[in-house]
Order: sequence, then C-alpha cells, then structure tokens
Amino acid sequence: MKVTTWTEDLVSQASKASESSLVTLAANKLSDYLQLVKFKLSALVTITTALGYLIALRNPLLSVSVNFVLTLLGAFLVVGAANAFNQILERETDALMERTKNRPLPSERMSVSEALTSALTMMLLGLTILYFFANFKTAFLAAMALAIYVLAYTPLKRKSEFCILIGAISGAIPPMMGWVAVRNELSQEAFSLFALQFLWQFPHFWAIAWMYRDDYRKIGLRILPAKGEPAFVARQTVLYAIATVIASAYPLVAGKATLVYGLGIFALGVWLIVSAICFHQNPTNKSARNLLCVADSYLPLVLLLWLLTKQI
Repeated sequence: MKVTTWTEDLVSQASKASESSLVTLAANKLSDYLQLVKFKLSALVTITTALGYLIALRNPLLSVSVNFVLTLLGAFLVVGAANAFNQILERETDALMERTKNRPLPSERMSVSEALTSALTMMLLGLTILYFFANFKTAFLAAMALAIYVLAYTPLKRKSEFCILIGAISGAIPPMMGWVAVRNELSQEAFSLFALQFLWQFPHFWAIAWMYRDDYRKIGLRILPAKGEPAFVARQTVLYAIATVIASAYPLVAGKATLVYGLGIFALGVWLIVSAICFHQNPTNKSARNLLCVADSYLPLVLLLWLLTKQI
C-alpha cells in the first residue's frame, strides 16, 4: 500500500511538473509573439483605426457590430504582420542594440522561417478580413501601408533620414482605414485624419530616436534629422508639435465638431507644445521620455474628443 501511494505521488508530481512546464512554454511562446508583432504599438495603431471608424459612423448606435470588430481584427493582423516583417529584415541590427537584442529573432528563440510564416499568415488573413468585412478600399489602404513600411521605410533607415517621412506616411493610414471602412470614400475627413497622424509621428519618433540615439548611431540607422545636433532636433520637434495642433483644428474649422472640441484641443495642444518646448530647452532622455508620454496620450485623446463632440 505504501509502495503504491509513493508511486502515485511520483506520478502525480511528474504530471504536475509536466503541466507546469507546458504552461511556462506556452507563456514564453505567447510573449515571443507579442514581441514579434510589437503588441503595444499595434494596439495603439488599431485604436486609431477604431476611432476613425467610430467618427465616420452617422449613427453611434451602430458602433459595436460584427463588421467593427472584424475591421479592427483585420487592421491589427496587418499591422502585426508589418512589424513582424520589419523584425525579420532587421534581426541582425536588432542583435546589436541593447533595446532590441532580446527580441525573439536576434535571441534565436524563434526561427526566421517561423516568423516569416507567421507574418505571411497574419498579412493574408488580415487583408482577407478587411476585403470581405469592410471593403476593397480599406484592404487596399492596409496593403499599401504595409508595403510602404516594409519595402520602403525599413531599408531606408540605413540610407536616409527621410525614412521617417516615408514611415510617417505608412503610419498615418490606419485612422483613414477606419473612416473608409464605414464611408467607403476618401473624403476631407479621411485626409484630415491622415494629416493629423502624419504630423504627430514626428514628435513621437524623434523622442524615441533621441533616447536611443547612441544605439542607432552605432549600427548606422539614420533616424534623426540630418543635422543631428540637439538644438536642431529639438527645434524641429517643436515645429512639428505646433503643426500637429494646427491639424487637430480641422473638425472645428470645418464645422464637424462643437466648440467643446475647440476648448479641448486648445488644452491638449498647450500640453503637447509645452512638452516639446521643455525638450527644446533641455534635450535630455528624461525630457524626451516625457514628450513621448505626452505625444502618445495626445493622439488618442484628440480623436476621442472629436468622436464625443462630432456634428453629423
């Protein structure tokens, strides 16, 4: 009896250890895939797509629908695929930077073939979902954004500081996708969403580039403006922050939002510009990180404010 009990205990412990090992393995694999698609960035981009979609709706009661959810799923998959392709192409340079050396590919926790298969699957599935549950224009915009990001922006990072301009074009398309998914047209509102996110990306990108400038320089990535001196970079950041706030005024000027929107973007605009000026006056990693936090809050708050105050 004692022998049987002891044996059963061993089997039970081995079974629990095996289950624990499988859970750990699954958790680690999930973590790797979240890193591969840059989950936080993909989620932020998908949120802007969602807000573009909701702003375009004439009837707010139709906001939560199967098409809405599937449009966001399709957008997330395409953005995730773009980020995965980016990491496949940059796996060697990622291995040289402190910030990226522990990603799945440079750390060899994931093979290139696995990452490539995942990226292709996400791309095809995402575009298919957008085509059938949104419309052709939305799927086309998504494909164009992915192509620009992977085939133009990524290789240009080693050759020209204008890569940020190209990358900003790709990054500005998602909120436009949300609008087009509803209206099936490229109207002034769609282009205003594009302009807002296009200009916003410069303070966002340059804050990141400033914090990791030594890593970027070490491997030859040309992310900062050609004149990479602190004063020049900081001045450009202030100018683009001002331009972003000006672009934010379109809904009010065009009569698409109420006066409450104007008051809101004034407060948010002061917040963004002051943060950029602080970075200009004292360009340090701390001020750059503060600017990044403010910029990352500014965009979704402006879009949410437009949604809440829109005039149909």
